[in-house]
Amino acid sequence: GEVREIAIQGGEHLIGDQKPPVPYNSTPPTSGWHSSGDVTIAVRPPGRPLSEPQQVSVLEAGGVVVSYRRLRDEDRRALERRVRRDFDGRAAVTPYRKLGRGEVALTAWGLLQRCDGLDLPAVGDFIDRHAERRPDTPEHSG
Repeated sequence: GEVREIAIQGGEHLIGDQKPPVPYNSTPPTSGWHSSGDVTIAVRPPGRPLSEPQQVSVLEAGGVVVSYRRLRDEDRRALERRVRRDFDGRAAVTPYRKLGRGEVALTAWGLLQRCDGLDLPAVGDFIDRHAERRPDTPEHSG
């Protein structure tokens, strides 16, 4: 799919497992309410997904979130290997149950690209272009 710009949503820090008081304006979220405390930008094990507020914290720190649902094991492993090797500390990989089966979503601050399957070149391209995008960079100041 193509990269879409999503309106920036205001939001504060959420303490602990607090839920956002308003729904996010995209799935997965690209801005808005986020976790307090640091979220490590890394590959998450399949059974330990990032919550939506944690995903937004990664984006706020200038990371990219690569989320997926029910990828084939070999695809998931290829994705995890590629991110660990080439994008360590710049992209998080997480399962995300709100996607369709086999779907992959790429998010940066205010940006969303959804793909029907795993396209590693598209993942690499998105991370190269959009990692380091965060609320305090010039393109975000009013």
